[in-house]
Amino acid sequence: MKKYLAFSIASILALGAPSIAKAQFYISADIGGVPTVSSATLENFDEATPSILTFSGNAALVTGHGAYSVPPYFSGSTAAYFGESPANGPDSSQYVAVWDSGSATLSFSTPQQYLGLLWGSVDASTTLNILSFYDSANNVIGTVSGADILALTGGSSGDDGPNGTVYVNITSATPFSSAVASATGIAFEFDDVAYAPVPEPASLSLLAFGMFRITLLRRNQC
Repeated sequence: MKKYLAFSIASILALGAPSIAKAQFYISADIGGVPTVSSATLENFDEATPSILTFSGNAALVTGHGAYSVPPYFSGSTAAYFGESPANGPDSSQYVAVWDSGSATLSFSTPQQYLGLLWGSVDASTTLNILSFYDSANNVIGTVSGADILALTGGSSGDDGPNGTVYVNITSATPFSSAVASATGIAFEFDDVAYAPVPEPASLSLLAFGMFRITLLRRNQC
């Protein structure tokens, strides 16, 4: 696995993008970033009951700072925040917060292969904040953790300032019907979701290349 990660990071960084291929996914993450699929459907959660969103346990749409949540921070003038000024400062609109073993599910009427989201105060853990992807049969096809994201940005864990909010773009090799954000111990906050059934060609090509390299490495290890 270490050989694969080293190869993937070196190969993709050579193309000038802070990105990584992780088993099922091609992931890019940028402070002040933007959705990488121009034709994506956008959701900013500012309506009372967003159609794609459901909660279980400790999770809610919130505004401002709460006992268990810190709003995503508008971290750069280049970020295309939906319906918000890109000026620096905390998210003043509604955002999703999940805490203490709660979960927030994004459900899609048709299978998707791309998901982007503004992830606030990312925590460097493989277990505290998890984004899990499910196919139409409700099987987990892969997960992305805060540790995966901070490995790309080099940020500090739990930073609720301008360098702690990251726009994350995830392309999946397998179509997914839902994505579940879950939190254990430390809250998971996000906003400004983008999703699309077909990723941009460049992302799909890099993902295919990463999957091919994994296959070669596994064969070599046998």
